[in-house]
Amino acid sequence: MDLESQLRLKQDVPEVGEFLSSISGSLVHRDTDSKGLYWAAIPSASSTSRPFIARIAWTAYPHAAPSVLFADEVGGATTDPESWPAAPGYRAPNDICKPFTAEGQALHSEWRTGPHAWRSAGNPFLHVVETICGDLARADGRRAA
Repeated sequence: MDLESQLRLKQDVPEVGEFLSSISGSLVHRDTDSKGLYWAAIPSASSTSRPFIARIAWTAYPHAAPSVLFADEVGGATTDPESWPAAPGYRAPNDICKPFTAEGQALHSEWRTGPHAWRSAGNPFLHVVETICGDLARADGRRAA
């Protein structure tokens, strides 16, 4: 990740952390993580269930959508369907086929323009996390496995 991306991401991270804190979640970036890699712990709709852990990896911020996968824990594997939500477009354990992810953008060249094109205005990191939270709410906390 280039220096400009690092600086722009650093400016937007606090707002994402505040949003997650407001819903009893958290944002983690460990010293051992690569630059641009964050883990968002998002509470499940079921208060008795463990939180969802979204692995969000930026390569060029804010110019490109991040890779988004779900892990069993911060720093954990992204291959267990039990860690993934049962939400439309979330294809556990492979990818999320939606416009806010690098995986979705790579699969759908038609999303490069028009209403599904990646938008770098505002706080794209917050947009991604809010979108994930909305998708999780619509899935009512259900898991893929």
